[in-house]
Amino acid sequence: MSSAQAAFAAAWQQAQQALQRGDAAAALAPLRQCLQLQPQHAGLWLQTAVSAFQCGQSALARQLLENALQRWPRDVALLFHLGYLLELDKDTAAAEDLYRRTLAVQPDHADSLRNLAGLLARDGRAAQAWPLLRQLLQQQPQDLELCAAAAGHALQAGETAAAQQLARQVLAQQPQHAAALRTLGAASRERRDLDSALPALQQAVAQAPQDAALLADLGQAQIEAADFATGRASLRRAAALDPQHRLIDWIGALALPALVESEAMIDAVCADFAAQLERIHAELRLDTPAQIESACAAVSRVLPFPLHYLPRDNRATGRRFGELVQRVMQAAGGDLAQPPPARRHDGRLRVGFVSAELREHTITRYFSRWLEELDSTRFERWAWHCGFVADAMTARLAHKVEHFAHVRLAPLQLAAQIRAAELDVVVLLDVGMDPQMHALAALALAPRQYLAYGHPVSSGMTSLSGFLSGAALETPQADAHYVEPLLRLPGLGALPARPGPAIAAAPRRGGAPQFLCIQNLAKVTPHFDHTLARLARETGGCISFFAGAQGAQPLDRRFLERVSAAFRAQGLDPQQHLQLRRRNDYADYLQSLADADAILDTPWFSGGATSLDTCHVGAPVVTWPGEFMRSRQTAGMLQLLDLPQTIAAGEDDYIAKVTDLLARPAAAAELREQLRLRAPRLFEDNGGLAALAAVLQTGTLTS
Repeated sequence: MSSAQAAFAAAWQQAQQALQRGDAAAALAPLRQCLQLQPQHAGLWLQTAVSAFQCGQSALARQLLENALQRWPRDVALLFHLGYLLELDKDTAAAEDLYRRTLAVQPDHADSLRNLAGLLARDGRAAQAWPLLRQLLQQQPQDLELCAAAAGHALQAGETAAAQQLARQVLAQQPQHAAALRTLGAASRERRDLDSALPALQQAVAQAPQDAALLADLGQAQIEAADFATGRASLRRAAALDPQHRLIDWIGALALPALVESEAMIDAVCADFAAQLERIHAELRLDTPAQIESACAAVSRVLPFPLHYLPRDNRATGRRFGELVQRVMQAAGGDLAQPPPARRHDGRLRVGFVSAELREHTITRYFSRWLEELDSTRFERWAWHCGFVADAMTARLAHKVEHFAHVRLAPLQLAAQIRAAELDVVVLLDVGMDPQMHALAALALAPRQYLAYGHPVSSGMTSLSGFLSGAALETPQADAHYVEPLLRLPGLGALPARPGPAIAAAPRRGGAPQFLCIQNLAKVTPHFDHTLARLARETGGCISFFAGAQGAQPLDRRFLERVSAAFRAQGLDPQQHLQLRRRNDYADYLQSLADADAILDTPWFSGGATSLDTCHVGAPVVTWPGEFMRSRQTAGMLQLLDLPQTIAAGEDDYIAKVTDLLARPAAAAELREQLRLRAPRLFEDNGGLAALAAVLQTGTLTS
């Protein structure tokens, strides 16, 4: 044995003895001596780096790994360990690159799949993390903890069906697995499967009764199940458990019922909401960074979406909520709350469209053609999709516009990203439907920013340059309904996408008249229950509603109990005159519309996309418009088609128009034919796109 070999053997023995004792510091010097003597072994470099890290010398460990990778750039162990070290050092971009390099060499490297998934999820990129864990699950299907983690990642990525399935797999073997119960509860809530969500959340709360956030989740689920009193009590207990948690306080204080039981309940909850909102304004302090951060987190998660389903004039309350959002976001936003200077440009304006629903959704049915058909020689189109779910529509829009980003970021982060694009104008498509979109709208994303009517209600905020509506949808007095300047684009304002192929009604075989009320059940107010009962009594008809894809849920059942009481008050048997249908695929849904004797639109908050479907298949729709745009969409469509004969002036007229359709079958058949022939007008560009372009270019409706 040579002297070098003897020296190596002695140093190696010394290092191994130290490692066996768990003394990485004592092992480091002899390991480094071994490296000097025999630097050709990659494993030795790795062991030395690990020892350096274990004794607190992370800079040395990094240097050793980087030097080794110069010799062996595709060594999986070296790549992974350097990535892990960089992740611990908070150098996440470099760590991500190393993990991806590891997977390029060995695509099934389990530790890299796991670590990269965790890194991406913590960075808000759950949609990218989920496929990695799904791949890892194929390798380790029996690992319950991995299965539970994958369920959580699937939930964050918006893959709620997969999250449900994985959580159930875990619970089948460990029925009390805390993380799986939480995930099952949350995923089931997202899928509106409250029959699954409620027991899962109740079990989770039983395990952790002091967990305020978990109790708040249960309270929200109970409200969504139409048990408002129980849910509100759960939310108040959650707030008492953590009185400093502003988000939980606001969720409980500003909770609204998913289904109201009576007109008196409507008045009570509207008054309570307004009082709680004033209390929040009075107590809010934004003097310290911690106070601002807490309020920003709360306002990004709270939104009184059900407020505008309640048949009351809640404009003042909506404005006060808008003032709260602006107050918080302007304190949190700093420079982002101040409009950026106008950009010098070469004649092509940069316009950004922002939405949480750039997927198959009502929002894209109404507004996707704005993104697709706006003149690309005049406008450089940017789009941000801020929701979880991506599908074929997302991919289509990404292909159509010049710049597309699918990100799920907090409002301040997203605002910074949008501001970095130096846009000339921004259009927010669905403010009021997503709390983060509402918070985002309070910031200044571009010199001018507009609100489209994805949610047909004013934002209540002064931070927007205008509300983009449709002339056919608004009354002459409608300017007073908005905090924003009202801009009436021609016709519907939007350019709705055409529905599927034409559907013909199936031949009738006699029997009782069949009516459909196809709106969200929250739009069916207690007063309208009595209208429907009168209609059933006078016509002998059966009125059907739609449940969701999950079938009848607690809210559906509670709704049927409420409306059945109104039918019994009219001397009717609800089982003969009421039906709850499960919504199947889109083609079956369209066929059911075509087959109905009439579609019963809801007053106060009318149909939108559903009325486009109704006109497309030629089904007569009876509507009862009111003062505000949210009640006038169906009437606006019928006026544009020059078919106003089913627009009612009040309750008696509403019932009379339905009975007239039954009494005059020839006239009803002619109306069906004219609806089918004229419906294409609703999907044609009758100047709306040119008007939109003028607004984007100049800020006015005239170019």
